[in-house]
Amino acid sequence: MSAPAALFHAGMRLPTGLPPARDGDELSQPLEPADVRAFWEKQSENGQPQSIGKGSLDISELRDLLSTIIHKSGAYKGAVKMGLYTQRCCDLYESLDSSGRVVFLKLLSVEYCAPKGEAQALANAYLESLAQSSDPAKSALRARALRDGLTPQYAELIDQINRLPGGFSFLVRMRADMLEHIRGHREDGAMRAMSDMLMKKLETWIIGTLDLKRITWNSPAFTIEKLGQYESVHAVKSWLDVRRRLGNGRRCFGFFHRSVPMEPLVFVWVALTDSVSDNVQSILQEREPTTAEAEATARCAIFYSINSQPGLSGVDLGNFLIKRVVGVLRAELPNIDTFCTLSPLPRFRAWLDQWLTPECLATPPPTMVSEGAQKALIARAPHTPTWTAALKHIIDSRGWTGDQANIDAMEPVVRALGAHYLVNVKRGKSHAAYDPVANFHLRNGACLHQINWRGNTSYSGLRQSLGLMCNYNYVLDRIEDNNERYVHDGAIAISGDDPFIAEAKRIAANTTRAAKL
Repeated sequence: MSAPAALFHAGMRLPTGLPPARDGDELSQPLEPADVRAFWEKQSENGQPQSIGKGSLDISELRDLLSTIIHKSGAYKGAVKMGLYTQRCCDLYESLDSSGRVVFLKLLSVEYCAPKGEAQALANAYLESLAQSSDPAKSALRARALRDGLTPQYAELIDQINRLPGGFSFLVRMRADMLEHIRGHREDGAMRAMSDMLMKKLETWIIGTLDLKRITWNSPAFTIEKLGQYESVHAVKSWLDVRRRLGNGRRCFGFFHRSVPMEPLVFVWVALTDSVSDNVQSILQEREPTTAEAEATARCAIFYSINSQPGLSGVDLGNFLIKRVVGVLRAELPNIDTFCTLSPLPRFRAWLDQWLTPECLATPPPTMVSEGAQKALIARAPHTPTWTAALKHIIDSRGWTGDQANIDAMEPVVRALGAHYLVNVKRGKSHAAYDPVANFHLRNGACLHQINWRGNTSYSGLRQSLGLMCNYNYVLDRIEDNNERYVHDGAIAISGDDPFIAEAKRIAANTTRAAKL
């Protein structure tokens, strides 16, 4: 799949014209990139400044451009002409390569943050008003001035971009570039602050602008292509792969922003099955999907992949999407009474590598894994003294996935460790589950249902979690109670009868009881 298409195409020459006529809510009407470019080129022909050339980045000229937009400086003022400068800024950004965009963003985050001197003066004035005046109105004015003074200057640029046709989509892509930089430079606090502020603005702008749509094989090709580009859990290999996932016995739903009606912000893949699925291979590799008639007898809806655009990371859309889709499926297929996920454990292998310390290899926990399972695993690596050492030896060796005896011996051990990881391993000193996917579903009110060995045997699945997956069960009449108990004290609701989850819960209860004695 090609990279997501850019809305703003620097250097493109198209016939001039005007945007399509608006009818009612302008955000509900599709606006093509060509229309946007044609409109702004029409304005540029009327004596306004032209765009900076493709690929160039003159720092001095960039500062002048940003100052014109942010400080409303220069000869040209007013909404339309300011929009031209903002469009020019977007054109410049889109024309740059990845390193040029980083320079652009670093300059914006550092030089156009909140002015320190002004913020300090406003803070002192606010504190003086509290100490010297009993007039609440005066203190409120000082407080508002302080709040405005603490607002980064680049917020004005972000707001101006959002006013452009297609500006919301541009900002989502720009934040994706910020996050890409932050992943390799976590010490860049200025960039992280700008990313966080943009995330909050996107979150606010999304409210009331989302439409839930079912995506089918008859949806526009542009929309279907985006499913492949943004799929981050189970890679889409071909158009045939997409068609299989959209066929009989399958569903795909997405939230669409009204200003970008063909590109999903977040979407979920669903499989309609007779029972709770314990592996993703049966869903992705099924050659003959369930017939349309069989959908009427399906009992389970399996949410096996939820994805959002990279720039919306941290914006909680998946929670609302799942609940809306559950409502749609219940209305369409009343025979479905179970709504489960088939979810990855993306940090399990990394956690396991850290957990297998020299001390753990020499003296493993005695009660986490049954004695029989310990002996069976050691038998697969006879030169190792403990079951933890045997496990490390096997998973560090090449080709262990092709040895059925190794696979059989590892199953009870890895499932026990997976249950412990999900139930007992927390994020820092909080009650939240360490695993981000677990925290997401448990916070949304789901129950931990089942640990699945060999749930994902792809390269990615083996690398992330030794192939382990799990099911989270959305029991509709327990969601609110589960959510409240998890948020309040980290209590994890359980459904089903998985013995490994039950044992992990028992160990956790004993540990808590012993700590209170």
